[in-house]
Amino acid sequence: MSKKTEQIYKAIATLEDLQNQISIINQLEKSKEDSELTEAERAEKIRHLENIEFEMGQSLKSLRFWIGSLYSYNGKSTSRAKIAASQENGKKGGRPPKRITDMKKRSVILEETLASLKKEKLLTTDFDRENEIEAEISGYENELERIREEIEIWNQQKK
Repeated sequence: MSKKTEQIYKAIATLEDLQNQISIINQLEKSKEDSELTEAERAEKIRHLENIEFEMGQSLKSLRFWIGSLYSYNGKSTSRAKIAASQENGKKGGRPPKRITDMKKRSVILEETLASLKKEKLLTTDFDRENEIEAEISGYENELERIREEIEIWNQQKK
């Protein structure tokens, strides 16, 4: 939930709390005998509290409506091309999970790193560095193979 949406919901909660407090005050005023106020003043006070309570209720309904419609446009296609593309992607299984996307990105990085290390291995004259590079290449190839297997398993499960 975005910070903006959180603040909107916080404001709603505050308004609801105020509405409840006013409702309680209004009920107390209706029930108790107030000898200091004339009957007309007491009735005016109660009417004023009822108006506040009603207006707050209307504001809350309006706020709820606008929050509900605030993000209602998200995900809706607006052109025929977008609709067609969305349907085509849906047939393919939709967007892959973040874990799969991250693995694909990592495999690209590993392939680039492996190419660089293999080139460096061919050019190096230091025997110790060549052994280090060989160990790095082996580790990266194992990781790349594991990633490819996991992606393949996911592709098979998706079908």
